[in-house]
Amino acid sequence: MKKKILIPYCMYGNGHRAIANYITDYFKEQNTELEILTVDLLKYSIPIIGTLSQKWCDYLMLKHPFIWSLVYDSFDTKITGAISNKLSVQLFNNKKMKKLITDFKPDLTISTHFYGSSLIDMYNRKGFTNSKLITVITDYEAHEMWLKGYKKEQAIIVGDKDEVKYLKKRGIDSSKIKPYGIPISPKLEPDFDREKVLKKLKISGYRPICLFFGGGGNGSKASLPFIRKIIKMNLDIDFLFVAGRNQVSKNKVDRWIKEFNATNIHTFGFVNNVPELLQICDFVISKPGGAQTTESLYFKRPILMINCSGGPERANYKYFEKNNYGKRFRTVFTFSKYLEEINRKSELLDIMKKNMLKSKNDQAMAKLYELAMDILKD
Repeated sequence: MKKKILIPYCMYGNGHRAIANYITDYFKEQNTELEILTVDLLKYSIPIIGTLSQKWCDYLMLKHPFIWSLVYDSFDTKITGAISNKLSVQLFNNKKMKKLITDFKPDLTISTHFYGSSLIDMYNRKGFTNSKLITVITDYEAHEMWLKGYKKEQAIIVGDKDEVKYLKKRGIDSSKIKPYGIPISPKLEPDFDREKVLKKLKISGYRPICLFFGGGGNGSKASLPFIRKIIKMNLDIDFLFVAGRNQVSKNKVDRWIKEFNATNIHTFGFVNNVPELLQICDFVISKPGGAQTTESLYFKRPILMINCSGGPERANYKYFEKNNYGKRFRTVFTFSKYLEEINRKSELLDIMKKNMLKSKNDQAMAKLYELAMDILKD
């Protein structure tokens, strides 16, 4: 009989979904005998409340990151975390969700959002399911809401070994804490030809290449002042600006390119070849989301972090700065000055790349798979 794995996530930002999809794709490639169900829990939440909570979080992260950080921190205690846990379970605990999961009968749940872990923990306690549980923390610091069901979990996957000490202080059994790194596994072409890709994109390859993630959706609006400054600077660097699904932002950037007669900016809308772009670039500009920063680390591409949304993204940029994998910028002015430095001294990027080469994050997914298979054997 096929073993069944449930992979729940929530679309509060793209990171939880991205990590869930990476896990799903990798596990399916490794073992065709697995039956895997990947679920966005928000689709099963109380309709109005679920939608409002998502829009409220997106609004605060984009417009008021300081307030979002206060809200986020306010729930990082045992009491407030317990309150949030109960509220979240009620948000997703409905007949439609219960039927989906109980009909599937997962042998193992790998959750990339704490709501998924809380829900399965409750279902297990009530006898609706009998699922082993792995929680994958998708940022570089564990919040109290990630830790409510740790006594019943088989493992908690964290981004860095420093998290082990931190979680032990919070009462977590060290044997359950697995500092594998955030698991991603981009699909790579076995016969990747850099020169062919550069030719396709009409890029010479004679100067450094920067991949600029504009943020997609509303997030790309916050990136506009940064890309506008880059266009006006006319640096000896090729920039690949990815606007995502925000066509309005892409159109603005295209107009500025014509206005300032820039020849080093290449714009894209939504793309499905991010691994390819990461392989040809020399460094990355992005907000410090868990998935995007980890993708940069996987490919050993230094990252300049802008538009921090507060909350867990603070831990992400601190982790990358601490290890000298990248730098965080609060203003367009300091950002542009550093780009000028890179333009003059490329060795600044070389130092970051050397530090990234020491990271073992590219082994995280294989370690997670091996752990999951061991748990399924028990």
